[in-house]
Amino acid sequence: MRRDTPWSRRAFLQGIGYTSGIGVLNKITSVNKMPGVTHSGMAPKIGFAYVGSVDEVGTSAIHIYEIRGDHWKWKQSLPSRSPVSLLLHPNQQSLYVVNEVDEYEGLPRGTVEAYRIDAHDGSLALMNRQPLSLSGIKPRHAAVSPDGNYLIVAIHGGGAYNVLPIGPDGAVERVSQILKEVGAGTHPVYQASAHPHTVAFDATGQYLLATDAGCDRINLFTFQNGRMMRTGQTLSQPVSGPGHLAMHPSGNFFYVSNTLDGSIDCYHCSGKRDIRHEQRIATHSKTAADEAQHIVISSSGRNLYAASDESISVWEIDPITGKLSAIQQWSMKNRSLRTLILSPDQEHLLAADSSRHELLSIPIHAENGKLGAPSIVANTIPSTSLAVKYI
Repeated sequence: MRRDTPWSRRAFLQGIGYTSGIGVLNKITSVNKMPGVTHSGMAPKIGFAYVGSVDEVGTSAIHIYEIRGDHWKWKQSLPSRSPVSLLLHPNQQSLYVVNEVDEYEGLPRGTVEAYRIDAHDGSLALMNRQPLSLSGIKPRHAAVSPDGNYLIVAIHGGGAYNVLPIGPDGAVERVSQILKEVGAGTHPVYQASAHPHTVAFDATGQYLLATDAGCDRINLFTFQNGRMMRTGQTLSQPVSGPGHLAMHPSGNFFYVSNTLDGSIDCYHCSGKRDIRHEQRIATHSKTAADEAQHIVISSSGRNLYAASDESISVWEIDPITGKLSAIQQWSMKNRSLRTLILSPDQEHLLAADSSRHELLSIPIHAENGKLGAPSIVANTIPSTSLAVKYI
């Protein structure tokens, strides 16, 4: 198994700049309750949050916070180059980081990192850093198989998918499969070639769905014995740029937020082979160019949440057709909401505001899925990714 390889001097100097922000994090990481939020009186949730960040001058790191209810306390920061996607192993003992870089050890390729999570204090220890395939630059997203044995990486810049086995200790092994994408869309700037954006397993781990923002298509793969094989494909509307993807818990539907026109598409997936478009929602959301709204679905399958700069749209999901109906437009002025995840107990949305450098916890109404008034749980360096575990 390949173990950690030292960074080049240039890469090390880029990463070590994170230390300048540690004193700031230690001073300002405290809860600020906003109007309308009260404590429930229940025992506070305890856990750890892992936040990937890149500041205005390009220095980047992973920050670890201890969670006690609505209070997040900074514990640790580690250098990590452009940590664009963070995800936990199913056993919650390892954290994986996708590094959106275009060079490693003098070669054009991105990397992924594996960290061991201390069971007592949540701190991280780097197990290894694994390079992706040659020309596999600027990866943006990854998924861990439900059995925890494989990491699948969507390589946006290199137009490919990489399969990497995960060892018994949680470390990432060398790339075992490369699946190259070809094609292009019609947008002259953003669709000159294939750009895999997001990849997601179904609950069984036997199938994968993946979006390609460069070719306006959705791909369906089988996954057996550690290998991907394409079994289905559908085209989205031209110049839509399929981006983030969220699977419905039933396995019958999935949703895609598009990078180029801000829309959200609903698809039906029958027999694990046929992908059928069901609905398109024109959200008119405000996001940066070539950037899709983050979308998440509640574990009950009743609601979908989509974050744009200053708002989160809340949708009710029809359990029969999968179609969306708007029930709330939650908004905050002068914000830039980028990262969006559900808390492990499904009681809050957690969002990163990259303009005010704040992490927000937004309560979810148990009956109808609507959002309440937020709490500022931490101040941080501009955040690109977020993962949370409760203990």
